[in-house]
Amino acid sequence: MKKYRVISTQKQTALVLNTETDFQQACFFSRKHKPICGDYVEIQANKNEFKIVSIHQHNNLFSRANKKGNKQNIAANVDNQIIVVAVEPEPTRDLISRYLISAHSCGINPVILFNKNDIDNTFFEKQINLYNSLGYLTLSTNTKSQSNFEELRNILNNKTSIFVGMSGVGKSSISQVVLNNKIKTGEISKKTGKGSHVTSVTQLYKIPNSTGYLIDSPGVWEYGLWKMKSAEIAYGFIEFRQHIQDCKFSNCSHTHEPKCGIKQAVEDNKITSIRYDSYLRVVDSMKYWD
Repeated sequence: MKKYRVISTQKQTALVLNTETDFQQACFFSRKHKPICGDYVEIQANKNEFKIVSIHQHNNLFSRANKKGNKQNIAANVDNQIIVVAVEPEPTRDLISRYLISAHSCGINPVILFNKNDIDNTFFEKQINLYNSLGYLTLSTNTKSQSNFEELRNILNNKTSIFVGMSGVGKSSISQVVLNNKIKTGEISKKTGKGSHVTSVTQLYKIPNSTGYLIDSPGVWEYGLWKMKSAEIAYGFIEFRQHIQDCKFSNCSHTHEPKCGIKQAVEDNKITSIRYDSYLRVVDSMKYWD
């Protein structure tokens, strides 16, 4: 039985949740046993001091790139990656693609949540149709009327879900509704059009009246993928997979090679040019890590 789960971490301490009683306990940890949010751990008491003595094996890890382009693990044992985008601030180009690549690479189920539809309920219509056609689950929400929140709660139930996305898209506001909690929320700057960073640490919450957990992660302006090969990036474009076998070369990058199954599928309108162009830009962005 995995009894203790990490809520959040600081330099030498972690806040741990007893999953049986919901009691929270601060624990020390050593460099050898440095946990991350969502980890299941074993703790040991010595008088009034508690220490993490072991970490259970992860089911998976949600990650992003650090400043050197290496993989930085952010949260562990995640079932759903809820990609939150909003009418304002508008998502940066290829942001959804990057998060989907990450989800498929990390073995996490992606859900795309288009928020703030009260501002403009047709703003994401084309994107919703595109991602639905690819088999992705999408939701269109706003926190004022709480449209589609019942469906969101069903998705979160009995799962561990992480909210990811740009600052200002409403992750903390959505969390506030789901958790019946007063999580601090921010506003969008009128000068820059960007959101403020409200959540400062990745933190796990037990969802009230549910068997699910929610992880709220700090917002970013652009989500960075770690160093990846073109084959790993292509795996994140699920519609590519059935056409890769048609490539003449087994190490085809699908960018410039002759007799490429992916490029042919684009010409045959089996893969949209929007998605293929996004793939090319993500592949090209890897050169910055060099």
